[in-house]
Amino acid sequence: MKFKIIPSKLAEANELLKIQKEAFHSDLIKYKDFHEGPASESLDFFIYRMQNSLHYSIFVDGRLAGGICIVKQTKDHHYLFRIFLGSEFQNKGLGSKILKQLERQFPKVKKWSLDTPKDNHRNRHFYEKFGYKKTGEQQISEYLTLVYYEKIL
Repeated sequence: MKFKIIPSKLAEANELLKIQKEAFHSDLIKYKDFHEGPASESLDFFIYRMQNSLHYSIFVDGRLAGGICIVKQTKDHHYLFRIFLGSEFQNKGLGSKILKQLERQFPKVKKWSLDTPKDNHRNRHFYEKFGYKKTGEQQISEYLTLVYYEKIL
């Protein structure tokens, strides 16, 4: 599977949001976050994020497969706000390749940070495998606690 990461185009917003909602649908049910979670995000807010962050589309074998939203904190610190792949592209080793490519695309970034649900052991293992260290956690609701991670390069 060949993939590429390129800046998102506004024309892709509808399809990207559809993929995001599908990718995070199980979280919507589990965490009951019907107002602010990635699976319940409005198109207007999605477009706002596209325009006010570093937003990338992931193409696999020429097909739109997912997206990445990065928020620049400082010139050498970026926050990986969201990364998602459609279900047909998951569990194929793409996440590892994409994360490595992201780091190569931003050689000046020396610190990456992100968050993920505390009970999502698979995500946590994935990020820890790539050198992310837990820096804290915060209870968001009775259903959701986020764990914060950082990686210093």
